Amino acid sequence: MRRILTAALALLLAASPLLAQKKAETKLYDKTLAKPSVEAFDKFLKKYPSSVYAPDILARKDTLLNISPYDGAQAAAIAGPLLPDGAAFRAIADRREAVDRIYAICLGGEGLALDQVRIVTLVDGRDGWTQEGVYDAPAADAEGMASRSFVDGSSVVTIRGTRFLFFNYLLDGADGQAYVAAAYAPQTDDFGCVSFRGKDVRGTGHVPPYHILGRSDEALLSGMDRPWMRLLLQQIRDNEWLEEIPENIWLTDAAIAWWQEQNPDALTSATHLKFNILQPECSLVEEYAKAKGKKNSSKYTAAMFDHRGWTVIVVYQKADDNYVLAWAEPECQDHRRDRLLNSIAFDDANTLALSYYHGNRTFKYRLNLTSKNLRR
Repeated sequence: MRRILTAALALLLAASPLLAQKKAETKLYDKTLAKPSVEAFDKFLKKYPSSVYAPDILARKDTLLNISPYDGAQAAAIAGPLLPDGAAFRAIADRREAVDRIYAICLGGEGLALDQVRIVTLVDGRDGWTQEGVYDAPAADAEGMASRSFVDGSSVVTIRGTRFLFFNYLLDGADGQAYVAAAYAPQTDDFGCVSFRGKDVRGTGHVPPYHILGRSDEALLSGMDRPWMRLLLQQIRDNEWLEEIPENIWLTDAAIAWWQEQNPDALTSATHLKFNILQPECSLVEEYAKAKGKKNSSKYTAAMFDHRGWTVIVVYQKADDNYVLAWAEPECQDHRRDRLLNSIAFDDANTLALSYYHGNRTFKYRLNLTSKNLRR
């Protein structure tokens, strides 16, 4: 029994300095929190580097140094008067090493192209908020588009210690829409985006202001090993109003659109055409394989058929084992009123004759598949 009491007394005497130290730590901790500053935090950590309060002091120091006191609405209110009138923008506030900045992501401004996003950096200094820099970042392809606007919400996401502003905007054009999911990291100036382009299939009064039948540009993107780029792509995939077309159909639509763009006068006055080589996965190649009534020459095999609202002629080139789109015109809807591409036939090894009905009249076009010259 005496041995147990002796051991207990020894432990009590050994703990006395620790209790006194803890009391001193607590007193300094309370004092530090009463008037928080980087200097006060450093003073505490220097004196008690292994204190039980050290993690909390470190977190508070980080907040003071690197956590902005401004939310999105406050940041926008500060940035708005410093930007051109009427400029569409989203704002993110950021603090690094006790310096406050606001990054205004702009979709409009003098000299800004539709395939760029302008990032205006504002800094809080002795003279208040002033502009520190402007960065015009290359963004989503805007070919064929006429305007753009922010859609959906924005958010701030921290990935491996780096903060990203995630935002979305919509490109509008005569031939369709493109939805863009983008992200910008103020700490590193990383900027990237994923777009989804296609046909606007909204119904009347549709909310949100888009419903796109198309494809994303995933196959064209680099840097998909970075987690924030993968997150952008996942946002595209999870959006119910971005409806993906199967790749074979997408390739067909793109091929016909290209042919129409390159040969705008094919039905009226063109004397020379441009062909495009079709990818094997294209549905035009699939339909060619199933088409009946193919026409053969020593150099080519041609098939005429209707597909996705178009009457097309797909030609297999025996010399290079390629399929090309040689002709595309809107499918005839009224055989009594509109012209009808009725049949095709080879005049010789190179020349394909296209026979038309138009009411009571018949006529032919002759297309040289080698030179791509067209005679009417």
